[in-house]
Amino acid sequence: MENVQTPILENTSRLDKFYQYLNYEVSSSLLYLGTWFIPMFMPLLFLAAIIFTPYMLFILYKEEKKGWIIFFVLSTILPIIFLSNFYPSLIAIGLIPFYFFCFTLRMTAKEWLKERRSRNELVLQKIRKENKSNEFEDVFEMRK
Repeated sequence: MENVQTPILENTSRLDKFYQYLNYEVSSSLLYLGTWFIPMFMPLLFLAAIIFTPYMLFILYKEEKKGWIIFFVLSTILPIIFLSNFYPSLIAIGLIPFYFFCFTLRMTAKEWLKERRSRNELVLQKIRKENKSNEFEDVFEMRK
């Protein structure tokens, strides 16, 4: 009997859940615009950013997207630290880069998900093709 190696499909559940959360996070950027009219939404936006950031960094780390982590620190964390130290009254402006980062990441995460699903589909097609050729060989050997 042949030793057949079964290829391992890439797990998409973590990335899929992350993409769904990014959809919610980006939609909260609309609340950001609303805070200029109704200031009571601002604490909710800060809370959402504080809660979502560790999860986002964890997923980026697990997916080995170190460039995105560095970009997050440079584009979001450093400006917030700068604003909180030198211009505390403008700290709300620090949310703009965060939500822009989430928006950009959302688009890119969708591409990552598509690529991973495409690779999985190629692996499954290869398995189907090998199974069909094995069935054909079995039928051919039985006729001999």
